[in-house]
Amino acid sequence: VAADGELSDSFEGRQINPGHTLEAMWFIMNLGVRLNDRALIDKAVKIALDTAEYGWDKEYGGLFYFMDRLGHPQQQLEWDQKLWWVHIEAMIAMIKGYHLTGSQACLDWFLRLHDYTWSHFKDPEYPEWFGYLNRRGEVLLPLKGGKWKGCFHVPRGLYQCWKILDECQ
Repeated sequence: VAADGELSDSFEGRQINPGHTLEAMWFIMNLGVRLNDRALIDKAVKIALDTAEYGWDKEYGGLFYFMDRLGHPQQQLEWDQKLWWVHIEAMIAMIKGYHLTGSQACLDWFLRLHDYTWSHFKDPEYPEWFGYLNRRGEVLLPLKGGKWKGCFHVPRGLYQCWKILDECQ
């Protein structure tokens, strides 16, 4: 955002990161619960649904890592990769949105994300997720850990989903 409040027409000003948006929306949903603010929850759910729809790769499935809000080429070379954390954060946002609002669209997105994530990121030989897929959903790097992907994030995300699903029963 520029000093005058307008959106900057630059690489940085046009950049959308669906994963961070979806992660932020489940944080906002938690805030809405804490504040007992249904309007805030509903707004976060709408933004999450819009982000998932916009960020979904309609050709190969999965959520893009980076996008340009005007559809211009991306500066980041990894813009079209599918990353593990984007998908787990999206699953949390969608199942939380469903739990808090009963939105069938959130449940449908959760199931779509769940199916994509477990069929693409999970190593069939060893019980861990690969971190980085190419646009087609194929393993790009066989790394299962690194600077951002440690033993905490996937279990934390799965725990979040499990606890929310447990509350839905």
